[in-house]
This record gives sequence, structure tokens and C-alpha cells, in this order.
Amino acid sequence: MDDGSRDLERLQQQRTALAQRLRLPWWYLAATALVMVVLLGLPFLQPRYVSDEAGQVSLPVLIMIQFGLSRLLENTTGVKYRGRDMSYPSARPVMWVTCAVAGASVVGEGVLLGRGDTALAVAVVVVTVAAVVGILLWQNAAIRHDIRQGRAVSR
Repeated sequence: MDDGSRDLERLQQQRTALAQRLRLPWWYLAATALVMVVLLGLPFLQPRYVSDEAGQVSLPVLIMIQFGLSRLLENTTGVKYRGRDMSYPSARPVMWVTCAVAGASVVGEGVLLGRGDTALAVAVVVVTVAAVVGILLWQNAAIRHDIRQGRAVSR
């Protein structure tokens, strides 16, 4: 076996090892689900238990918490999952899917609560939280696939 083949084999082993190491920790998935439940649960509490001003302030706070979780995840795994310079081609469209799911659920929840369909609004919250966690797992699998295939762009 020549040096080039040996180097390529070692590179593939390193890619496979890195891809296997990239798993979303349980705490990140649980914290993200909790942030989503709180965010989507605010309309149920307004205006009876939470004022509109408190609801408006809580949205940026929850977004900051999610950014903090993302930074903690980046420090834990050593991989940058989000950003304008996304290095993993398969994960790029996932951000838009996540935004579309979140936006549709907020609009749908507002319409259902406005009509008095609380049970359906709760179902929207449950389905949305499950979808967001599923999207995170899907994104992570796409990143692992990109690394195994050597499609990750180094920056």
C-alpha cells in the first residue's frame, strides 16, 4: 500500500470518528424542547396571568437562552452548527425549515386560541416541539453525513 492510499484511509477513519462523536447531548434536546414549550405556552397565559409587556420581554430572553445553549453546544462538540458561513451543505436548508415550522405554529396557535379551540392549540404546541426536536436530530444526521462524505467546507 502506498503512502497516498494510507493517508486517504486514515483521513476516512478520522472523518468517521468525528461523525460518530457528533451527537446532540440529551440536555441540549431537553433544554431546547423546554424553551419551545415556554415560548409557545406564553399565549395561553396572556393576558390573564402574564401581561403583554412581560410576554414581549420574554421573547428576546428566550431567544438569548437558545443562543446561549447553541454556544454551549458548540463548545461541547467543537462544531459550529449555525451561522451565515454554515460549513455543512446538507444542514443549510434545515434552518429555513425550522423557521417555517416555528412561524406556522405561532400563527396556527394564535388562530386556534382566538377561536377558543384550546385543545387543538395544545396539540399544535406538542407537535411543534416534537417537530423542532426532530429537525435538530435531522440536521445533526445531515452534518454527520457531510463529514463522512468529506463535504464539510473548512473555514
